[in-house]
Formats: sequence, C-alpha cells, structure tokens
Amino acid sequence: MKLKHLNLATSDVGALAAFFQRFFAFKCLLERGAGAFVILGNDDDFVLTLMKRKKSDPDVYPETFHVGFYVEDRTAVQAKRDELMAAGLSPREIQEAGRSGRGAHFYCTAPGDILIEIATPPELHDA
Repeated sequence: MKLKHLNLATSDVGALAAFFQRFFAFKCLLERGAGAFVILGNDDDFVLTLMKRKKSDPDVYPETFHVGFYVEDRTAVQAKRDELMAAGLSPREIQEAGRSGRGAHFYCTAPGDILIEIATPPELHDA
C-alpha cells in the first residue's frame, strides 16, 4: 500500500495550485468551478486535490500540520530555500540534522496558510 493522494482545503485554491505547480512541478489534471476545486498530479503519480474551504471548516489547520517534500541532500534544501526567497516568499531558516534523526529542513508558508516543509529524508532505523 502506498500513500498517493492528499486533499487540502484552502481559502485560495488558485494561488495554492500555482504554488505547487511553480515550485514542486505539479501539473493541473482537472479544474472545476471558479477557483473551487483543482486536481494536481506529479511525475511520481501523487495526486493532490485542493478545494475551497467550507464555511463550516476551521479557519486554520492545527499549528503542527504541514505538507513535506524530501530532496536529495543539504544542497538541494538550500537551493529550494533560495528559490522561494527569490520569489518573494519568506521561508524560515534551515535547521540542521539533530539527534532526532531528522535531516536538514526548513518551513515556508504557502498561499492559503498551508505550511510546507522541505527536508532531506530522515535517517530511519529499525526499532
């Protein structure tokens, strides 16, 4: 079994779709309604759906909720941070690998207040 789909509710479907297309190579597969629903896909056959937040939905995701992307190495983490900075976004500082086994990583807030993490893969160990 593989995780291959994620749905995000957002206040700005169009801007968030453009963010994922520009910075993470997603392609638009389907768009319905005036900025209400978009299906995006990438070269790994991952499907990301974005839909307009409903009035009954909470205004924000929980503070620790985020969407993560892994890149090959520390250099790629830095390159993605530089790219986001050059585009006028405000990525946080890169945090280095620690005792938790997490690799180098940083966070950036995407349109619609979706928190994104870019990181090297964690070092996984058998329990």
